[in-house]
Amino acid sequence: MKHLRIDIFLLLGVLALVGFGIVIIYSSSAAFAQGRGLPDSFYLVNHIKKVIIGFMAFLIGLSVPYKTWEKVARPVMLLALVLLGVVVTMGMAAHGARRWIQFASFGLQPSELAKVAMVFFLARLLTEKAEIMGSFRKGFVASLLVSGVTFLLILKQPNYSTAATVLAISVAMVFAGGCRVAHLMSVGLVAIPALGALMVSSPYRLKRVMAFLHPDDNPASSYQSLQALISLGNGGLFGTGLGTSTQKLGYLPMPFTDTIFSILGEELGLLGTVLCLALFALVIWRGLRVSFYCPDRFGSLAALGIVVSLSVNVIMHVGVCAKFFPTTGQPLPFVSYGGTSLCAGLFAMGVLLNISGHSLESIPESWRENPKKWQMLAGAAQNRPGRSRLRGKVAA
Repeated sequence: MKHLRIDIFLLLGVLALVGFGIVIIYSSSAAFAQGRGLPDSFYLVNHIKKVIIGFMAFLIGLSVPYKTWEKVARPVMLLALVLLGVVVTMGMAAHGARRWIQFASFGLQPSELAKVAMVFFLARLLTEKAEIMGSFRKGFVASLLVSGVTFLLILKQPNYSTAATVLAISVAMVFAGGCRVAHLMSVGLVAIPALGALMVSSPYRLKRVMAFLHPDDNPASSYQSLQALISLGNGGLFGTGLGTSTQKLGYLPMPFTDTIFSILGEELGLLGTVLCLALFALVIWRGLRVSFYCPDRFGSLAALGIVVSLSVNVIMHVGVCAKFFPTTGQPLPFVSYGGTSLCAGLFAMGVLLNISGHSLESIPESWRENPKKWQMLAGAAQNRPGRSRLRGKVAA
């Protein structure tokens, strides 16, 4: 790594978002903690501890060569599936769902780990199947089998938002991996109605959908989404000021997790939300460039999967707060209070930065003067299967 240059804009964007989160978490959680007889910095201190653990994971992702994850992708995916099975059968129940495995005072959310494991697994599988991705059964269907099992296990918890994220990652990576568009569309014609039926098959999901469509007829179920919208509206252009939100005073449940974007908008206004979204846009843009310039198929697909996962999480969280989607428990990456999601996200960013250090764009001039090294890297980038489709999608 000492010979390579990582993407400094990507690094600064991630660090800025983590710093943003620390400030907003303290502002949004102080009153909540005091109302429960805790010190006003209780959640801030806990979050900083998790940030420290997260940066340890980040350093692991940054320092370990990304090709290592290709070698261990299968056992890591198997471990993730085992943990998902454990959490479904004997995980800690909270708010009508089983999503955590409790270790003493530490809670582990296997679905967050499964998303990262699935990115590595799919990237390796699509690399191995590069020559047969045009085949429906051996290429397309075989590539989605493990993703389908992961989707069902997460849905069983139930955790519809994370299951939808897994689905989005799988579709994006399989498409970039070279599957035929006709195969993707044919499966989509069956899957989309099935997902719609699944959304209304459970009483709690149906209640959330009806509350989204008819909020006046379901005041109790639509309470959180309406309060989040009020919070955003209160902020105006410049916000009410850091620490002065009224919606965090008992109106919004857990204002520092699933609705933290609304508190951010209330206290920092439209300008604050635009700044936050601009930082995410920077990270996503630089991540796509990393995928575009990566000199091998595995790294390119892994980078794409990481970026898609981040993008979907941001869209879901902001969409729920702005009432574009039904209410769902989706944290805002790097900003919301959390443990497993923060650590898994920072680890993934570390891997993305490691890939950026090997990109064609970041190769030092001294390497370019070495014909063997430069020709090897440039040739790998231009000749690997599936490169043209990924290049076209990123450019678009």
